[in-house]
Amino acid sequence: MANLRLPYLATAALSGLLFGSGLYVSQMVDPFKVLHFLDFGAIPSGGWDPSLAFVMGAALIVMFVAVRIGRGRAAPLFDTSFHEPEYKKIDRRLIGGAVLFGIGWGMAGICPGPAISLIGFLPDNLWIFLVAMFAGSLAGSFIVPSGHARRLADAK
Repeated sequence: MANLRLPYLATAALSGLLFGSGLYVSQMVDPFKVLHFLDFGAIPSGGWDPSLAFVMGAALIVMFVAVRIGRGRAAPLFDTSFHEPEYKKIDRRLIGGAVLFGIGWGMAGICPGPAISLIGFLPDNLWIFLVAMFAGSLAGSFIVPSGHARRLADAK
Protein backbone atom coordinates (compact mmCIF):
# COMPACT_ATOMS: atom_id res chain seq x y z
CA MET A 1 0.00 0.00 0.00
CA ALA A 2 2.97 2.33 0.53
CA ASN A 3 3.51 2.70 -3.22
CA LEU A 4 -0.19 3.65 -3.62
CA ARG A 5 -0.14 6.37 -0.96
CA LEU A 6 0.79 9.40 -3.12
CA PRO A 7 -1.64 8.64 -5.99
CA TYR A 8 -4.34 7.85 -3.41
CA LEU A 9 -3.81 11.14 -1.56
CA ALA A 10 -3.56 13.13 -4.79
CA THR A 11 -6.83 11.61 -6.03
CA ALA A 12 -8.49 12.32 -2.67
CA ALA A 13 -7.31 15.95 -2.77
CA LEU A 14 -8.46 16.40 -6.36
CA SER A 15 -11.82 14.80 -5.55
CA GLY A 16 -12.27 17.09 -2.54
CA LEU A 17 -11.40 20.13 -4.62
CA LEU A 18 -13.84 19.07 -7.34
CA PHE A 19 -16.57 18.36 -4.78
CA GLY A 20 -16.09 21.68 -2.98
CA SER A 21 -16.03 23.57 -6.28
CA GLY A 22 -19.22 21.82 -7.33
CA LEU A 23 -20.91 22.81 -4.06
CA TYR A 24 -19.87 26.41 -4.64
CA VAL A 25 -20.84 26.57 -8.33
CA SER A 26 -24.22 24.92 -7.65
CA GLN A 27 -24.78 27.38 -4.78
CA MET A 28 -25.36 24.56 -2.27
CA VAL A 29 -23.15 26.58 0.08
CA ASP A 30 -25.75 29.38 0.12
CA PRO A 31 -28.10 28.73 3.06
CA PHE A 32 -30.84 30.90 1.54
CA LYS A 33 -30.73 28.95 -1.72
CA VAL A 34 -31.04 25.69 0.22
CA LEU A 35 -33.83 27.03 2.44
CA HIS A 36 -35.77 28.19 -0.64
CA PHE A 37 -35.38 24.69 -2.06
CA LEU A 38 -36.60 23.07 1.17
CA ASP A 39 -39.62 25.41 1.47
CA PHE A 40 -42.27 23.34 -0.32
CA GLY A 41 -44.95 25.57 1.21
CA ALA A 42 -43.80 28.32 -1.15
CA ILE A 43 -44.73 26.33 -4.26
CA PRO A 44 -48.19 27.96 -4.67
CA SER A 45 -46.73 31.47 -4.42
CA GLY A 46 -43.86 30.71 -6.82
CA GLY A 47 -41.23 31.20 -4.09
CA TRP A 48 -39.94 27.62 -4.24
CA ASP A 49 -36.54 27.18 -5.93
CA PRO A 50 -36.34 23.73 -7.60
CA SER A 51 -32.85 24.26 -9.07
CA LEU A 52 -31.05 22.16 -6.45
CA ALA A 53 -33.11 19.15 -7.53
CA PHE A 54 -31.18 19.27 -10.81
CA VAL A 55 -27.89 19.32 -8.89
CA MET A 56 -28.97 16.27 -6.89
CA GLY A 57 -30.25 14.54 -10.03
CA ALA A 58 -26.93 15.06 -11.78
CA ALA A 59 -25.10 13.73 -8.72
CA LEU A 60 -27.27 10.60 -8.71
CA ILE A 61 -26.55 9.97 -12.39
CA VAL A 62 -22.79 10.39 -11.90
CA MET A 63 -22.79 8.06 -8.87
CA PHE A 64 -24.96 5.49 -10.66
CA VAL A 65 -22.43 5.33 -13.51
CA ALA A 66 -19.45 5.30 -11.10
CA VAL A 67 -20.90 2.44 -9.05
CA ARG A 68 -21.64 0.43 -12.21
CA ILE A 69 -18.07 0.91 -13.42
CA GLY A 70 -16.66 0.15 -9.96
CA ARG A 71 -18.61 -3.09 -9.63
CA GLY A 72 -16.88 -4.34 -12.76
CA ARG A 73 -13.44 -3.89 -11.19
CA ALA A 74 -11.66 -6.09 -8.65
CA ALA A 75 -10.22 -3.09 -6.78
CA PRO A 76 -10.02 0.69 -7.13
CA LEU A 77 -7.06 2.21 -8.96
CA PHE A 78 -5.25 3.51 -5.89
CA ASP A 79 -6.33 1.20 -3.07
CA THR A 80 -6.33 -2.51 -2.38
CA SER A 81 -10.11 -2.90 -2.00
CA PHE A 82 -13.40 -1.06 -2.16
CA HIS A 83 -14.75 0.21 1.16
CA GLU A 84 -18.41 -0.75 1.35
CA PRO A 85 -20.62 0.37 4.25
CA GLU A 86 -20.39 -2.02 7.18
CA TYR A 87 -24.02 -1.54 8.17
CA LYS A 88 -26.58 -2.52 5.60
CA LYS A 89 -29.60 -2.61 7.87
CA ILE A 90 -32.07 0.26 8.21
CA ASP A 91 -32.83 0.62 11.92
CA ARG A 92 -34.27 3.19 14.34
CA ARG A 93 -30.89 4.78 14.96
CA LEU A 94 -30.33 5.35 11.25
CA ILE A 95 -33.81 6.83 10.80
CA GLY A 96 -33.47 8.95 13.95
CA GLY A 97 -30.08 10.26 12.87
CA ALA A 98 -31.41 11.09 9.41
CA VAL A 99 -34.35 12.96 10.95
CA LEU A 100 -32.07 14.96 13.26
CA PHE A 101 -29.73 15.71 10.35
CA GLY A 102 -32.68 16.88 8.24
CA ILE A 103 -34.03 19.09 11.01
CA GLY A 104 -30.61 20.70 11.47
CA TRP A 105 -30.22 21.16 7.73
CA GLY A 106 -33.67 22.73 7.49
CA MET A 107 -33.00 25.07 10.40
CA ALA A 108 -29.57 26.24 9.23
CA GLY A 109 -29.90 25.81 5.48
CA ILE A 110 -26.49 24.18 5.37
CA CYS A 111 -25.14 20.70 5.94
CA PRO A 112 -21.64 19.61 7.02
CA GLY A 113 -20.13 19.16 3.53
CA PRO A 114 -20.88 22.69 2.35
CA ALA A 115 -20.04 24.06 5.80
CA ILE A 116 -16.54 22.60 5.62
CA SER A 117 -16.08 23.92 2.07
CA LEU A 118 -17.18 27.38 3.23
CA ILE A 119 -14.26 27.62 5.67
CA GLY A 120 -12.17 29.02 2.81
CA PHE A 121 -14.58 31.96 2.45
CA LEU A 122 -15.19 32.62 6.18
CA PRO A 123 -18.78 33.89 5.92
CA ASP A 124 -20.34 35.56 8.95
CA ASN A 125 -21.45 33.20 11.71
CA LEU A 126 -20.07 30.03 10.06
CA TRP A 127 -18.02 29.37 13.17
CA ILE A 128 -21.26 29.15 15.22
CA PHE A 129 -22.55 26.41 12.94
CA LEU A 130 -19.23 24.53 12.96
CA VAL A 131 -18.86 24.67 16.76
CA ALA A 132 -22.48 23.51 17.18
CA MET A 133 -21.97 20.73 14.62
CA PHE A 134 -18.84 19.38 16.32
CA ALA A 135 -20.35 19.79 19.81
CA GLY A 136 -23.50 17.95 18.71
CA SER A 137 -21.45 15.16 17.20
CA LEU A 138 -19.38 14.81 20.36
CA ALA A 139 -22.45 14.97 22.62
CA GLY A 140 -24.20 12.37 20.47
CA SER A 141 -21.29 9.96 20.89
CA PHE A 142 -21.71 10.19 24.68
CA ILE A 143 -25.51 10.04 24.68
CA VAL A 144 -25.70 7.10 22.28
CA PRO A 145 -22.38 5.22 22.19
CA SER A 146 -21.71 3.62 18.82
CA GLY A 147 -21.77 -0.01 20.00
CA HIS A 148 -19.84 -0.75 16.82
CA ALA A 149 -19.36 -4.49 17.40
CA ARG A 150 -23.01 -5.05 18.38
CA ARG A 151 -24.38 -3.02 15.46
CA LEU A 152 -22.09 -4.79 13.02
CA ALA A 153 -23.26 -8.19 14.30
CA ASP A 154 -26.91 -7.05 14.04
CA ALA A 155 -26.36 -5.76 10.51
CA LYS A 156 -25.17 -9.11 9.16
